[in-house]
Formats: sequence, C-alpha cells, structure tokens
Amino acid sequence: MSVRRGASAIALLKIGIAVVLAAFALVDPAWRAAASADPPQGPPRSAPPPGQQGIVETGTPPDAEKIGSERGIELVGGNGLIEYTECGPTGLLQVRSATNGLLCFTARAWPGTDGFLAVKIPDTYSIKGDGDRHQVKAILTTEAGNKKTYDIRPDEWTPVGQGADPDNGPETLIELRTKAAA
Repeated sequence: MSVRRGASAIALLKIGIAVVLAAFALVDPAWRAAASADPPQGPPRSAPPPGQQGIVETGTPPDAEKIGSERGIELVGGNGLIEYTECGPTGLLQVRSATNGLLCFTARAWPGTDGFLAVKIPDTYSIKGDGDRHQVKAILTTEAGNKKTYDIRPDEWTPVGQGADPDNGPETLIELRTKAAA
C-alpha cells in the first residue's frame, strides 16, 4: 500500500514540474527562446585550444625525475594511489635498500580499488606495510631477471631479497601493489 502511495506521489511531482515549466515557457519569452534555440556550436570540450597540445597522461608520478635524481631510484608509473613521500610518522609503506637507505610511500585505496606503483629500487632487502590499512604485495626481480612476489606484513618488516636469505643475490623492487584491508 505504501509503495503505491510513493509511486503516486512521484507521478504527481513529475506532472507538477512539467506544468510549472510549461507555464514559464508561455509567460517568459526568454524561456521560449532558450527552449527553441540550437545549442551553441564549437569544438568539443575535450579538444585543446587551437595551437596547444592536449595533456597526455603517462602514469608517471609527479616530480619523478627530481625524486629519482635525489634518491637514486626510478619512479616508472602507476595509478596515483601509491606515491613517494618523505618518511615521517607511522602509516607509511617503508622500503629499505642497501643502496638507497629508507624510502617511504603513502598508499590510498578503498574497497574495490587497487593501488600500484612501478619503481626501480635496487638492493631492496626489507619492506614494511602501513599498518592494517592495506594488504601489500611487492614484486622484485633478481639479477637473472626472475620475478618474485612477496606478501608484506602490515605492522612489521618483511625480509625480501638478501634480507630473506643472505645467499640470494641482490633484488630490485619493481612494483608495489596495495588493496584496502577488508
């Protein structure tokens, strides 16, 4: 019974709106002109202004070259949900490299989204998650080109590469992936 009343109320509301709009069109000539005028012509909104190039999204993080030259790492690309940041308080992904020291990243992901960042951080030996906020996977490559995937513990350091086994050769971190913790 209440569903019928709701549907009836919506139908009456639609009729009322149509009546008001029709009344405006009859009374105000500007409304009539606007209703009958052709839409403005011009270039599509997505086109850049004449003489200018459009923006091309490459997936390369902002300041990638500057960060790379300062820290000796390469930020290759990603979807913007994992970003390099200065190390600070807790809640950051942390990467330890024998070559580059401590590096930190912020991760943003919410249910249904996955973050990823392609990087090149040589001699990575330990990675720490950002707490219980995200599930983290790290993909490293050996000198021979073999890829290894590690599940990173949320609140403690996870040994990778030579950190996991001193007999392993050096490994380069090539990708971080995050998923919102359930």
